[in-house]
Order: sequence, then structure tokens, then C-alpha cells
Amino acid sequence: MKILKTTSTWFALVLGLFVLPAYSAVLMKPNKEAALEYKGELLSGNYNTDITHPDSLLGFPVGSRVATPKQIHSAIMTWAEQSDRLHVVEYARTHEQRPLLAVFISTPTRLAQLDEIKANIDTLSDARNVSDSKANAIINDLPAIAWMAYSIHGNETSGADAALTAIYHLIASEEQTVSDLLDDMVVVIDPMMNPDGRARFAKSLEQYRGTAPNVDDQSLLHRGDWPYGRTNHYFFDLNRDFFYLTQPETVGRVALINQWRPQLMIDGHEMGPQDTYLMGPPRQPLNQNIDPNLQKWAVTFAEDQTSAFDAKGWRYYTGEWFENWYPGYSNYAEYRGTMHILYEQSRMAEDGVRRPEGTIQTYREAVHHQFVSTMANLDTLAKHSKAMYKDYWQGRKNNVASKGKFANRTFVVLANDNKGRTDAFVDRLLAQGIEVYVTQKDMEVDEATTHLGNTLSDTVIPKGSLVIPNRQPDAPLIAAILEFDAGVNDAVLIEERQKTLRDGSSVMYDTTAWNLTMMYGLDSLTVPEHLTKNLEKYRQTPISNATPSAGIAWAVDGADDRSVAFAARLMEQGIHVRFIDKDAKYNNQTLNRGSIVVTVTDNPNHTEVAKHASQMANELGLKLVTIQNGYGKGDLPDWGGEHLPLLTKPQVAIISHGSISSYDAGATWWSIDTNLGIRHSQIDVNALSYTDLRRYNVLVLPSGRVNFSNGQLAALKAWVQNGGTLIAHDRSAAALAKEDGIGTVRTLEGAFDKALDYDIALYREYLAESEAISSSSVMAHTLDTDYRYPWADLPKPQSEEELKRRDNWLKLFMPSGAIVAGRTDQLHWLTVGTNDILPLMYSSQPLLMSDSRSQAVVRAGVYANDKAAKKTDEAKGNNSTGRWFTLPEGKTLNVRMSGLVWPEAQQRIANTAYLTRERVGKGQVILFSGQPNFRGSSRGTNRLLLNAIVYGPGLGSRYNIDL
Repeated sequence: MKILKTTSTWFALVLGLFVLPAYSAVLMKPNKEAALEYKGELLSGNYNTDITHPDSLLGFPVGSRVATPKQIHSAIMTWAEQSDRLHVVEYARTHEQRPLLAVFISTPTRLAQLDEIKANIDTLSDARNVSDSKANAIINDLPAIAWMAYSIHGNETSGADAALTAIYHLIASEEQTVSDLLDDMVVVIDPMMNPDGRARFAKSLEQYRGTAPNVDDQSLLHRGDWPYGRTNHYFFDLNRDFFYLTQPETVGRVALINQWRPQLMIDGHEMGPQDTYLMGPPRQPLNQNIDPNLQKWAVTFAEDQTSAFDAKGWRYYTGEWFENWYPGYSNYAEYRGTMHILYEQSRMAEDGVRRPEGTIQTYREAVHHQFVSTMANLDTLAKHSKAMYKDYWQGRKNNVASKGKFANRTFVVLANDNKGRTDAFVDRLLAQGIEVYVTQKDMEVDEATTHLGNTLSDTVIPKGSLVIPNRQPDAPLIAAILEFDAGVNDAVLIEERQKTLRDGSSVMYDTTAWNLTMMYGLDSLTVPEHLTKNLEKYRQTPISNATPSAGIAWAVDGADDRSVAFAARLMEQGIHVRFIDKDAKYNNQTLNRGSIVVTVTDNPNHTEVAKHASQMANELGLKLVTIQNGYGKGDLPDWGGEHLPLLTKPQVAIISHGSISSYDAGATWWSIDTNLGIRHSQIDVNALSYTDLRRYNVLVLPSGRVNFSNGQLAALKAWVQNGGTLIAHDRSAAALAKEDGIGTVRTLEGAFDKALDYDIALYREYLAESEAISSSSVMAHTLDTDYRYPWADLPKPQSEEELKRRDNWLKLFMPSGAIVAGRTDQLHWLTVGTNDILPLMYSSQPLLMSDSRSQAVVRAGVYANDKAAKKTDEAKGNNSTGRWFTLPEGKTLNVRMSGLVWPEAQQRIANTAYLTRERVGKGQVILFSGQPNFRGSSRGTNRLLLNAIVYGPGLGSRYNIDL
């Protein structure tokens, strides 16, 4: 022992002499020789020495390196003890349990009045009960309110470091200008909107930091690695979640923002490392629901902010690529009357970046840019606060005016059996202060518009439907998230088409469709009236099942999304469950297709099976039905027949890393955790060929630019053929839909050589839905010599070369994100819990082709009668699109639901398969053309994914029964 200790000590000394100095330089020093030393003065003036300088708290000069979430939190809590200008509110916790703080900064007098100020703001926000004179009195008393938020993307770090700088400056400065600013202002600083992502990126900086400065922005030091630091724990982009409200960071943040209704909200980001600095105002397209007065103020703020940059010789630009159309960014606050400004600073790690002109821009300078922008915007707000309040008040009056823009429009969600999804939808609205009502009896309206744009006359809205009048205090927000189409002016469309044709670029920064009812897959109407009669405010009625009565089985209704979790969790507990594949009725209680049943005969060793089922139903908020008689009258299924197959416990793995999209992998991971709550694994795609896949019966392959090796593909094929359920999304689905892939489904580009076969398969599906029949022909004894095959009258397909040429043209116009109408196979187990018509999110994704060897469970486009179609024999075939398919005589397709889908894109997308299912050996392959859980909010298509994961092993594959 003594010798070993001596040897260890000697080795440590040698290591210290030769290694530790360099190692210390990497991990211990602030890397102050990172590049050229920044000469600008980040903090200047006289400061209260009783307030600890951030350099002392951090252990390095603020802005010289990236402060970790722990360091930022510790600094703020220290200042909270030292300063009477600061009040800290923890408004949420992340998935990794890091606190999210809102730092309120003002004079001690103002901070003592926070509750009163907030109450006055709340009063001013609802013009239905406030007079002009009272509003003016409130405005005269209200201080300016600013919400300054930073680093919602965790690897865009300079904003949070600038936030630390700003907090210290505002609470410690003894300059008169700061005192004057705070006398009539409350500044709320949200310093670090995504601490989980920032922690991930800060860790990667430690891992890749070298002994010498690295100014190469392509290096891992600057970029990080999969899944990168941009997103939160579940890899969600939090700057797309402001009204979807899927993540705890957003839920807490939006709740507090909406309480305070700030006059100004800034959002500090970073962009490409070779860029300069972007600030408002935004360019077109602008969402037409935003108060025009805010655009006026955007110019005012930009003039002051650009002047501050000019004074320091810093380059910048306004607008250019930044538009304000999608309401899910931080500009969400604009729909509630807040002035919003985006900061985009060129991104760099601590070592700085070499610029195209040969200079090196340091990280400290980037932090300085964000800090100067912050102070410039606060100064502008101080000058114009009262005028902005007056514009705000005018906007609030317009929102509820009986002859205003939003006066006569109501959004209706039709009554349905999917209580879980409907409640979740309402929860999102109530969380944003939107008033929701429920019809107390059937209601007839003169006119209504459907998701497909069809106008209905004398329509009955059934009892129990949701009613959301647009004429409310927050009418612009309601319109933005519930109107079926977001308006866009012709000039934008012209520019977009020109850019598309010129070089394939776009003026659209993000998705062009986001309607919440479509995303949730809830049938809805827009009614051009302000509905008020026979309504009651929505109240959620929780389900609480008493001790279940004796029976032979217990069931929950399959229309509710939560029924899938009911099945999955019980199976994980070792309880056998069954699936009803058609509508059923037992003891006069109706159960929808897809309902889940637990029987006494399947679970002889579970004497308390009813108790387990009841506990699980209560946990999920589901009503538990007791079945005492398993006889189904007429054609209804009996409890011992083929319509109640036994399910198999899913054993799930998600394939991730490598070239897999972290967004889609994260959304899938989050969906399983949140909607199912069952165990599952993640597998590195690079390890597929030597992973023991026998442990799983479900593999989910999120979208990615995967290029399987022969070994990986062979492993997947063997696993599927032995009974596995392989589910793939988007580009990963395309990788499997090849000649050398798995199964017979192909992408559109790979199917032109057999266009007629796909057309015949499509026509076969159409005929299978037809109820027309000639009984005399069927019962005839004589051979019909005039019999014609269904394809006899179809036009001759274009040549493969011509189809490819046309497709290359149509491909130019694929959407950046729009909602397409899908028709679902309502006899297939994958579609339980979905409606006949299902909104589908489409973008530049692969298009799938399914023939008679596979099942097209969901296709793009809904058949409709074409009144203009000719009925003569000579006109047959004129309904052809001139592509791979032919429309039945007298029929057309409704394709676009919402967003920008050029006519060319509709031609290309129409009749392709969104969801396919194919048996391969004992297993199956399930392919999604797109990403079924888009941003965690496309609940209609996410139900398809949940069905595939939980029901696939029992309903879609063959397995051996242990005897």
C-alpha cells in the first residue's frame, strides 16, 4: 500500500509538471486571450459597491465566456438579497428541474405596488366594463412595463449574459438616468428562457475547449453536437410553442406574460456566425390580426436602436428575413397588444469568430450588442409609454366593438366523444384567457363554413359543442389561432411565387398553417354571427369512478385518446386487454370502435383486475363501463368473437442520434412519455447493426437523412420478418420505400414506371367504398359479353419520362408547412379515434405510393362531387389530372385545408398516401409521409402514431402463443 501511494504521488507530480498547466488553461482560466481583446466598455459609470459585481460572482469578466445556468441563477439570488430594486419570481421549472426566473426591477416604491399595478393592467385590458375616463385615469397612474427575455434557444448564449449585465446595471447603477428610468417603469427580465438547452451547450463548450483560441465557426466548439443546445430537454423549439403550450417553460412563461401584459417585449436571439445584427421592424408577411399601431411603434423603436448602434460604429439591418405571420413565436405577445422586438446577434462561442473581412469579433462584443439594444429599447419605452397605453386602450375597445373587425364571428368545435382531446384543447384556450362556452341544446345557424371551405346553410350545432366568440378582449389572438386561414396579401403571394420560380427560396420563414382545431383533429365550423344564446361557460367535469360493480369485463371508450394509455399501462402491469374493432353495445352502453376491454377470463390470476382497471381509468380521467352481458345484438360484436382481439404488450425503442432529426425524435419521445407514460428505450442509429433488437417489438424511426448500411438494413429486415412493428416518419420512411428497402411502398418518384398499377389500386379503394350495385347484373345467368375492366376507360398514362418531367416541375411548389385534407380508412385499426376527414400537416416531405400489396390507411385529398364534370361517354377521362391517377367520373378532390398550397403542390400531393401499413413476414412496416406529432400539437395524426405503437404488436403482426 505504501509503495502504491508513493507511486501514485510521483505520477501525480509528473502529471502536474507536464499536463496540468495546459489542462488548467483550458478549464480554469476565463480564456481571456480568446482572440483579440475587446476594447469596448461593457459596464461603465458609478455603481453601488454594496451590490456584488458580476465579475466577482462569476469568477471571470461578464461576457468573456458563457455563464452556466447555475452561475446565472446564483448571481440573481445573491442580488435579490443585496438590492431593494429587485424582486424575483420563479414562474416554472424545466423538465430537468431547473428554475425559470422573472426578475422584476424598479424602485422600492414601485415594487411594493406590483399587485396594484397588475390589477390596473387587468382592468384596462377588458374594455367591456371600463369607461374612457376610468381608462385614462388608470393610464395616468400606470408605470411603463417592459418584458426583456433572452436565449430561448440554449446555444444562442449572448442574450442571457447580456441579461446579467442589464440586471446589474439597473440595480447597481448610481447614474441619474437609471434612477429616472426606474421611477416610472417596471422592467421584467426573463434572463434565460431555456436553461436545459443552455446547460447542454455549456457542457459541450467544456468538452471541446482547446488550449488555443478557436475562431473557426465550423468547429464543434461553436456548433456543438447532436441534439445541440437549441432545444429543451425533449428537443422542442420553445420559440414555436407560445400558443401550443406543450412545454412547462412555455406554460409558466405565457401565464406570467399574460398577467402583466407588458407594453414592450424583446426576445434576444442569435443567428448565423458570419452575419451582423438584426432588429425590428419585421417585413411582410405580417399577420393581419396584429394591431396596426404596433407597426408604427416598431419604426419608432428601430430608429432609436439603430442610432445607438450607429454611435458605436456597429453594423446591423432591420427586417429582411424576419416576418411576423406565425403566432407561435415570442411575438405571440403582439396579439395581446404588446410591442415586440426581435434581436438576432451573430452567433459565436467564447473564442469569437473570424469575420469575412478578416477581423475577429469577440463574444464579449456580442454581449455588448445585446446590452446596448436592451438599454436603447428601455429608453424609447420611457419616452412613449403614455402614448402607447392610449393606443393599447383604443385597440382593446376595437376588439369588443359591436361593429368592429371581430364583431360577428364565432368558432365552434362540434360535440364529440373524444373528451380527453377536447379538454386538452380547451385547457390551451383557458390558459390564454380565452372565454369558452358550451351549447346547452341543439342550435340552428343560418350559415357556417367547414374546414374544407364549404359553406353550409341552416346548420344544426349539436348540444355539447364548444363555442368561442371572436368578440372578446383578446380577439386578435383568438382570430390568429382559430381562423381557418391566415390572410396574406397579393404582393406577398407574388413575391413568394417569383422567388420559388427563380431560385427555390421563400419569403415564408416558417409553417403557413397552424389552426388549432385542425391540429387537434377536431371537426369545427366558423359561424358569421356573434353567438350568445343557450350557452354556459365551459366547466371541466372530472371523472371519478366508484368501486366497479361485478361483471365479466370492464371497458373504456376508444374514441378518447387516453384509452390508448389505458391499454398500454395495464399491459405493462401484466394485465391482458382486448381491443374492439367495431362499434359495440353491451348492457345498453355504447362503445366506439377501438374501445379497450379487460375481461375476467383473460386475467384469472388477477383477482382484483376490476380494481386495477378502475384505478387506471381514474388516473387518466376516463369513464369505466362495467359489462355484465357479453351479447351484442344483431351485427354488434359478442365478447368472445373475432372482433375483440387480444393485444400484445408493446416493448418500444426510438432510434435516434446520427442524422435523425432531433425535433422529430424529441416529439416522439415526449409523446410516449406524456400520452402513454410507459417504459421505452432510445437506440443510437449508428449502433443498429449490433444491437439486440429481440428485446423490442416496436421500433420508431423518426425523420432523418438515414443511409442504412447493408448490415443495418439486414438487421431491420430480419427483425420485422420475425414479428416486429417498424414505424418510420418522413425522410426515414422514404429511406425504407426503395427497391432495396423494406416492403413494397415506394416514393412518388420511384413509382412512375408502374403508374397504371397504382391508379388501378386507387380506383379499387374507391369502388370498395361504393354502395351502388346492380342486383340484376349480379344475379344474371348469362355471361356479360360487354363486361369492361375498371381501367378500360382510363386514359393511357403518360410516359415515365413525362411523369418525371412533370413531377420535377410540381416539386418546386411543395409547401413549407400547410394543412391538407386527408381521408381515412375507418375500418382500419390504425384510424380509431380519428374522424373520416383528418387534417394533415404537409411540407417538403416524401410522398408515398401504395398499391394493392399494402394498405393506404390515410390518403391526401377528400372526394367531392364535381358539378362541372361532363357526364357523356366522350368526356370520360377528362377528369384526369394528367398525372399518375384518374378521378372517378363526376368527382373532384378537396386537398387544401389551410396555408399556402400552390395548385401545383395540390396536384402533386393529391391521392398519395400519408400513412401506409404493410405486412412483411410475421411483422409489419408502418410509414408516415410526414411527422405525425408536429411540434407536439398535431393531436389528430399523433393518435395514429399512438395506435401504431400500442396496438401494432397485437393487431398488425403475428406472434407465437406460449402453450
